[in-house]
Amino acid sequence: MRKSLVLTFAMFLVVGMSAISVSAITKKVTIRVEGMKCANCSGSVKKALKATAGVETVEVNHQTQEAVVEYDDEKVTEAKLREVINSTGFKAVNE
Repeated sequence: MRKSLVLTFAMFLVVGMSAISVSAITKKVTIRVEGMKCANCSGSVKKALKATAGVETVEVNHQTQEAVVEYDDEKVTEAKLREVINSTGFKAVNE
């Protein structure tokens, strides 16, 4: 009887804790990027962003001068994304 009670309580804890867990929210941001002149430029920015932990999808367009990034807000911040862009030699514009 005691073993059954302990097992039931353990199952209750496992199920209860999984329901409590907080899931990350995927955010989407469009960042204006100055200095990109060609597809190679946008490719460099895209490669750097994709290599960043927490980044899920990236689209970079040198014609519109924009990077559209979907990211896990528990793993990376928008400020960090801007730092990554700036580290490629281009400028993430604060609007």
